[in-house]
Amino acid sequence: MKFKAAGVIASLLIIAAPHVSFAAALPTPFEASSTLQAEGVVQSLDQVAHTVTVLDAHGGRASFNITDPRDLTQIGQGGKVHLRMTRNAVVSVMRGADGQVATAEPIHSNDGQNVNAVVEAVDHASGVLALKGADGAIFHIQSQEPAKAASIAVGMQVLVAFASQVSVAVAPVSAPASTSAPVVH
Repeated sequence: MKFKAAGVIASLLIIAAPHVSFAAALPTPFEASSTLQAEGVVQSLDQVAHTVTVLDAHGGRASFNITDPRDLTQIGQGGKVHLRMTRNAVVSVMRGADGQVATAEPIHSNDGQNVNAVVEAVDHASGVLALKGADGAIFHIQSQEPAKAASIAVGMQVLVAFASQVSVAVAPVSAPASTSAPVVH
């Protein structure tokens, strides 16, 4: 009788195995940030409203609300500047590299700033992920805690839920170092 009961239990486990969720094996959502840096020439500046309009090297023009105005007083119209834009996000794994589908609901942003992407490369030491969006463009995002991105693997499909707020800082471009001093190798 004991052997029959053990056989029934083993059979039930074999039958139920395909229906058991293995979602715990997929990484949990983690907080990350994306940073874009660019240089350009100031076309216009409003010190009171903390806004700056910049022309890039290709003639593109963009206006920014500066959220970190510390260096705003050091720049002026026609000056060369360095912009740093940072946007926070939450990264949720939607499908494992092996095709395993997540059973938990991903974390979505409220304003439709979600991007579906595939992990192309991972630097586990720094927590930086290279992601390929649906349009084929590669972008990078860094985990705020690299250990939380330790189980991310190439080929995983992720949903990046970007925050609506973008932090923008601007600073004058430093003059190149003098080349009159000899270079020692």
